[in-house]
Amino acid sequence: MSDEAFPNAEQLFQQAFAAADPVPLLLQLLKQHPTYPAVRELVIDYTEAVEEDPSRGQSLASALARLGDSPDAPTFGMETLSSLIDRELADQHFKFFYGNSVYGNSEVKEYGPKNTYLLDSLLSGLSLKHGLTSTSDQYAAIDEGLDAPHGLDNSEVLVVGACIQLLLHGSETVTETAGTYRKPAEVIALKLKAQEVAGTVKDPHAIQVLELTISHAETGFKPENDRDDAWALLFPSKS
Repeated sequence: MSDEAFPNAEQLFQQAFAAADPVPLLLQLLKQHPTYPAVRELVIDYTEAVEEDPSRGQSLASALARLGDSPDAPTFGMETLSSLIDRELADQHFKFFYGNSVYGNSEVKEYGPKNTYLLDSLLSGLSLKHGLTSTSDQYAAIDEGLDAPHGLDNSEVLVVGACIQLLLHGSETVTETAGTYRKPAEVIALKLKAQEVAGTVKDPHAIQVLELTISHAETGFKPENDRDDAWALLFPSKS
């Protein structure tokens, strides 16, 4: 929960994100309150909505991208809504050292769908996929997974986190957009295979995701092979 940008801001943004198409309601709120705190609240409530229901991650990220690109979006001085969303998300992705988190009591280290690092990996991958933001911290997190030391308690989470991002938008890691973190797809494939051989990933669903990510890398991270179902594969519905 954050300090409210305007009366009932958190509740109103949450209601908007719960809609089938959040964009019209979000636009209305931002036109009524075209302030920096309102954009910050928007992004906070977006991330919380994805964390609450990761199955809606794709649709919510798409809505945020459409919101930022809307010709009806308000401007903020010399800045656009899209640029402010970019900045706010950049300030959130992977702003902690795993095991020494700034999330405090909200951090969940146990492997599973509530794991803080895996949720951050999902949010980061969605940002890359939908062009919301792209930072060195996001690519560094992928590298941490590729090079995770064997045998450490958090190694599986680091590897799976990298796989989530790579399955969602691995095609970007082999382009100039990745900057100094750019590396050939075959190098990524070899690093992931090494983690597979070492048995770093133990959860059966996570092993499947690791194998799919290796296949994605071996075929050159073609954009058409990026996948939207990484989270569903990791944590399939029990219903």
